[in-house]
Amino acid sequence: MEITILNKQNAQQASILLDHYEFHDYRGYRFLSENCLRAYLYADFLGALKLKDSLGVIISEHKRLVALAVVVFLPWDTQYFGQKMAKIDYFIAPGDQRRSTLLKADLLSILIKLCKKQGFVHLSCRIDTADLSGVHALEQNGFFLMDTVVTYVFNRHKHRLLKIKNMHKIRLFRKRDLPVLMKIAEQSFSKDRFHQDAHIPIKKSNGLFKEWVKSSCAESNLNKTFVVQKNKTAVGFLTFALNKELEKLSGYKIAGHGLSAVKPQAKGAYVSLVKAAVKEVILHYDCLEFDTQLNNHEVIRVWQRFGFDCIREKYTFHKWLQEK
Repeated sequence: MEITILNKQNAQQASILLDHYEFHDYRGYRFLSENCLRAYLYADFLGALKLKDSLGVIISEHKRLVALAVVVFLPWDTQYFGQKMAKIDYFIAPGDQRRSTLLKADLLSILIKLCKKQGFVHLSCRIDTADLSGVHALEQNGFFLMDTVVTYVFNRHKHRLLKIKNMHKIRLFRKRDLPVLMKIAEQSFSKDRFHQDAHIPIKKSNGLFKEWVKSSCAESNLNKTFVVQKNKTAVGFLTFALNKELEKLSGYKIAGHGLSAVKPQAKGAYVSLVKAAVKEVILHYDCLEFDTQLNNHEVIRVWQRFGFDCIREKYTFHKWLQEK
């Protein structure tokens, strides 16, 4: 077994394994061509390697590449939590389940040692629920399951806007909304991976979502933020961003990776937000993805009511490299 540490200079070696990456996020989008997806995955992979302190590892056997993984440094998370954090991505080892599990376990063992040397404290890995070899390898190396994220999608070429009467006024974000939206975000989340990680204080997990919505609203050129209003007061929000790299390579506008929350007493507010977002997609995008935890049943029921398709399910694992 030969181990190669990748960087942006020798990253092209990974292309053959990226071509066999069956669990990437856009495998459910049949309208995206294979050539487009290859180009997107390679560009995204290169972008990850270019980040400070990120690294990739390839395993070869008899001069044949058999496994790949990359550790992506997370500067935003690191700054917020005050500890060096990263995620494992492009976790690839083609083959039957037993063989793939062994190779991925070897990869993780190597990555953990390298990350400890570089001073990383926390590693996360979000992995497709169908990737059982990856799940088993993570468990064997001391990673713990934190949540399961499901993604539903509205596709304007397939779905239709549900005829539902608006119970609340929806408008675009205004700067004066920010303090209210930050407070709503701080009080609205509990099922996510940060709240489920016993090593992270609840107050810190709550504050993360406050900072998330603050960051999204500050980047108005990248993100779209809708606000739901009741009695002239903001009672909720929904924000999302366009995947510009994928649009550049494919011509399709797919948005997602957003955040949404409403005050509990604002009945019907979330339905109104989703309807507004769908209208925006019909006018300006092709698809909009909605993410939440598998056990967030109330939200999922709203998406199902609108007829959205479930396009992705992923487990999130955490590992602390230093004892807390």
